[in-house]
Amino acid sequence: MKLRIAPTKKLNGTINAPPSKSYSHRAFIASSLTNGVSIIKNPLISGDVGVTIKILEALGNKVSKASNHSFIVKSNYENYKSIKKLLDCGNSGTSIRIFTALAMLIEGGLSFTGEFIKRKRPIIPLLDALESIGCNYRLNEKELKVKRKGKKCDIINIPGDISSQFVSALLMMCPLLDCKKRNSIIVKITSPITSYPYVKITLDVLRSFGIKIQENLNNEKVGSYLIACKQNYRAQTYDIPGDFSSISFILAATILTPEESQVVIKNLNFEKPQGDQRIVEILQEMGANIKIMKENNCLIVKGNINQNPLTGTAIDIRDTPDLFPILSIIGAFAKGKTEIYNALNLRKKESDRISIIAKELSKMGVKVIEEKDKLTVYHCKELRGTSFNHENDHRIAMALTIASLFAQGSAQIDNIEIVEDSYPNFVDHIQKLGANVDVVE
Repeated sequence: MKLRIAPTKKLNGTINAPPSKSYSHRAFIASSLTNGVSIIKNPLISGDVGVTIKILEALGNKVSKASNHSFIVKSNYENYKSIKKLLDCGNSGTSIRIFTALAMLIEGGLSFTGEFIKRKRPIIPLLDALESIGCNYRLNEKELKVKRKGKKCDIINIPGDISSQFVSALLMMCPLLDCKKRNSIIVKITSPITSYPYVKITLDVLRSFGIKIQENLNNEKVGSYLIACKQNYRAQTYDIPGDFSSISFILAATILTPEESQVVIKNLNFEKPQGDQRIVEILQEMGANIKIMKENNCLIVKGNINQNPLTGTAIDIRDTPDLFPILSIIGAFAKGKTEIYNALNLRKKESDRISIIAKELSKMGVKVIEEKDKLTVYHCKELRGTSFNHENDHRIAMALTIASLFAQGSAQIDNIEIVEDSYPNFVDHIQKLGANVDVVE
């Protein structure tokens, strides 16, 4: 499907923030590791999380819809066994990395395939780390086979600067390990953890499911985790919070409107450790009018960039990489220049996000300077509408949609359904708020 976009003057209305992709992945997987039945309320079930659910079902877990907003997970963990068919992880880094670690708990292991492997996205450091507990793996251009031989247990060393998902995968798997000569295991972080807030999300979910982990990290996020072996995940009811990563696009759309606008975003939990909450602080510092209503779990966002002009700034994106695409777009509308740095890992996401954003913004007439781990975006008086190539990256597709709302002339984005990876209602929400967009076959 194609999305046709025309200039938009103002946005008004109220929406509920979509469910967190990160929390949904972890809650479904944690539920599958219990010895009972759990209820997951308000989860995301499409895109990459849908990949996770299919793998859980392939392992014998039953995931069923209880109501419009709740799902029941009946765990089959006690009966997990190796399955012959390849598990397709698509391009979901969270899915393949966590299940790669969990394969160590299944006699005979598991085999994986998918776009992630074809793109040669990083996973070897995790596989090498798992060798200290007996991992045996075979990786080629099409598939990955992982299994554990024996019950060897040693300190697991893992770098933190490649992907925080390596750490999260180990934190979810290690509490279930059976080690012959010890009752605990140490995961040693050998380099600073990038995207550390996502590890905090993992720890938050694990605590809720009864798992205890002792964290010992210094200010650079280097150190270790002490994890007791043979713990039990506790079945429960778990409520998925709204996603700050996704609402960043709605925040941007509202503050960039040329006429007076007001959008209220509900279903936000400010107490949960979502690093992308920082989007609110960044935009406020740039000049946006955003009011935080913690007691009501909502944000009130005022639009009209003429009354509330934005000023470019320098943004360290190391811990909040998912904000990179939309912050790059906002930079084109902010006075001066916006520098987004510590972005090297973005070249290894669903796409090379630095390169694609630089290319697509240039097509719109925006001056950008692309460096290895940094993008500098200069203020552009008038962006041009055009036809885009998001290279199947959901966050880039949404970011370019927002840019096009305030460009001169119409624009078009193919395969807009890719946004279902993280924000299935994205088009519906911006239409509801008044955006001039239409989906065509």
